[in-house]
Order: sequence, then structure tokens, then C-alpha cells
Amino acid sequence: MILEAKNITHFYGNEKALDDVSIFIKTGEFVAIVGKSGSGKSTLISILATLLKPTNANMTLLNHKSEDIKDIDTFRKENIGFIFQFHYLINYLTVYENITLAVDKIDKNEVTELLKYLEIYELKDKYPYEISGGQRQRVAIARALVNKPKIIFADEPTGNLDSQNSDNVFKLLQKIARENGVSIVVTTHDLDLAKKADTIYEMSDGHISNYN
Repeated sequence: MILEAKNITHFYGNEKALDDVSIFIKTGEFVAIVGKSGSGKSTLISILATLLKPTNANMTLLNHKSEDIKDIDTFRKENIGFIFQFHYLINYLTVYENITLAVDKIDKNEVTELLKYLEIYELKDKYPYEISGGQRQRVAIARALVNKPKIIFADEPTGNLDSQNSDNVFKLLQKIARENGVSIVVTTHDLDLAKKADTIYEMSDGHISNYN
């Protein structure tokens, strides 16, 4: 089990966003968390990704209890990848530069293979404003993969894409999980997309349940 999170509760002021949520994720598993806006799914994924400290939780990630991780920034860099709804690419950097920005030691051959794997090699010298939304999200996926993370968290990664590009992104995430053994945790409001995942959790009003 790559991630075990039990009894997560979180408040924003007096408002309870998560109520005793538990979720378990296996190595290489593609997990979708589906729910409407305001259901708590973005709060949950932020906590699972160690970007937000919960009000209360018992969480173990990669055999480390979350409260025992002393250098959380290094831990994230070495183990976790992130993909967001807004790709946050830097417009004055090329695709290649955006992908390798956070890499301490660049292996050009490995980056080239990654670009080819994601079918964006021919875009490496272009700038984000010169490519399509679907292509920009592939660049964001490459950036998440370049440090060889063990788990990737993707919060509404298709929120700004049309249906065809959304489907392509989910198929790509599915491929990454199956071929590379990387665990993928993705939030979405689209149940049809979520059905491409191995496991679906459904969120409503801060509560979570397995989708049947």
C-alpha cells in the first residue's frame, strides 16, 4: 500500500470540509475521486499530496507517517508529482525548459524518451502560448513525471479541456499507471472519465464512499 489515510477531518474556520474520510491506494493503482464542486475532493487530494495539513488525520505515505516527515519539500520532490487544472507553465520558457525546471541533474536521453513517450517531442522548442490546451496538459504531465515520482496527484486535470482532449488525458494517465507502476490519484466531476480508473471513490458533502 503506497498510501493509507484514515479518519481525515478538516475544517475551514467553522465549516467542516471533510468528515472522517479514509482512503487506501495501492502501488500502480489508478484511483479517481469523483464529486461535484464543493464536495471536498480538492481538499482531500491537497491533504493526500501533503500540500495541506489536515485538522485531524492518520496518514502514511510510502511507509512514512506524515507527521514524521521532517523535510517535506525534499520528500515531495523525490516521491510526488503534481498535475493541476491550470497547467501553470511559464510562458517565457520552452516546453523543454518548463519540464526540466525543477530537475537537479538533467539526463537529456531520459527527458527525450519521456517527451517521445508522451508524444510531445516535436514541441520541445515551442513556448506554451504556441501549443494547444491538450498539448499544454501533456507538458504538465511530463513535468510531473520527470523526477520519476512514485505517486502523482492530479486535481481536475481536464477541467479546461474539451471532451476529446479530456478523454486523451485520462487514457494517458491510465497508460502511465499500467506501464510504469506509478500510482495515480485524480479528481474529476466527470463520472464517464472516472470509469477509466481502477478504483473510483465518490465524494459528497465531505464524505467518501466506494462507487458501485
